[in-house]
Amino acid sequence: MYSLPARLSTLFLVLTLLLSGCTSSAVPSKSSGASPGEAPPAGGGADQSMEALPVIAPEPEPEPQPVLTQEDVDQALAQVMERYKAAGVTVATVELGQLSQAGAWGWAVKNEREMTPDTKIRIASISKVVIAMCAVAMAEDGIIDLDAPISTYWGQGATNPYSKGQPTARTFMTHTSSIKNLDTTRGLSKLRGILQSKSSWRSMEPGNGGYWSYSNFGMCILGTTLELAWDGLLDDYLQQRLLEPIGAKASFCGGKMDASEVATLYSGNSIGRSAAEHASQRVPSKIGDSASYFPGGYTTSAVDMAKLVAVLANDGVYKEPVEFCIAVEDAETGAQVEVAESLPGKYTETRLLTEESVSEMETPQFTVALEGYAPFEQCLILRRQEDVMGQEVLYYHTGSAYGVFSLMTYNPVTKNGVVVITTGASRNMNERGMYALCYDLMEILYAKMEEQPV
Repeated sequence: MYSLPARLSTLFLVLTLLLSGCTSSAVPSKSSGASPGEAPPAGGGADQSMEALPVIAPEPEPEPQPVLTQEDVDQALAQVMERYKAAGVTVATVELGQLSQAGAWGWAVKNEREMTPDTKIRIASISKVVIAMCAVAMAEDGIIDLDAPISTYWGQGATNPYSKGQPTARTFMTHTSSIKNLDTTRGLSKLRGILQSKSSWRSMEPGNGGYWSYSNFGMCILGTTLELAWDGLLDDYLQQRLLEPIGAKASFCGGKMDASEVATLYSGNSIGRSAAEHASQRVPSKIGDSASYFPGGYTTSAVDMAKLVAVLANDGVYKEPVEFCIAVEDAETGAQVEVAESLPGKYTETRLLTEESVSEMETPQFTVALEGYAPFEQCLILRRQEDVMGQEVLYYHTGSAYGVFSLMTYNPVTKNGVVVITTGASRNMNERGMYALCYDLMEILYAKMEEQPV
């Protein structure tokens, strides 16, 4: 983030004082009894002496501004990487509901291409958060009813024969749909056949938190249900509805990316998936053919994922600073170059989701207690924990596949958030159920966000 140059700030101050002086040197009051040519009576009262003083309106309290610097991010990365090993790490931050800083460490492709904050990476299960955002957006648009039985969209045979209630999009978003966690697959006919088979279902009432079971296959069904409701590919809806308005380049389909912008995924010292392999994936053209991409195939950068996190942290609004260009002299060449500066407190705002939709995503449904880890509250895909990373509350999701370990978090009260994506790191999960490298980096950055600027 940038602040106004000192010379412009000084100019604004001078203009403010001049304007204040002009408005305060008013024509003498008629109630004083003095004509324009007369001097006021000797020994005038307090009112008359006050009229002679200029009245300067107090300056309004400045709005809080992001405090993180690029140096803060670089130092945090260096500090954490003294304790951990990885092929590459990329990070982006959100402050006060807006994208603020970003940084990277290591390689996108070892010994060939360095990791950057804009490198595209298959982000694994954080993909599920993007599906949830599409789901609530479609509900807003009147495309889907999150509480309608999925048979509304799949046909009457797509039912659980062992339960009175039936699975809905909402139950898939809380991992309580009652579908078994089968192997991920794609193809509309194949998926419909699975839903119509009795052996695919568990004997439980959908929505019962006591039967919570994390399900990648459930995301295949949820994403395809959204496609059936919209009568089109979910990735196309995502692009139009959420990504294009905020200038984000990402996709559920790795084949939409160029190999030169994608990271190779390292699993330890081995290659989990090469950049070329990921970018050569077939781009689906029919409903249901993207299903296997939905649980974890979302390919994005830390920066572009942080843009979506900013939308959630800012109650559905994407907030971007208003910039202007100034001419400065290059210290080395003496040439005049234009530099973009942000106007403090001035933003363009784009509402992508209603405040009610974000609140719905954030509402706890029940508590999940996994052996060996701190319990969390299951929301609509999002998870919630209190008193974590020095924050009163954080919403988050993790991701792991092909050597990627990723974590996104945000605090809806402070409107701060962080996205960290790693490749080639160790699977080191802490007691909070979050990947230790990602967690430790975030903890440093959250602490720095709350420091007062000097």
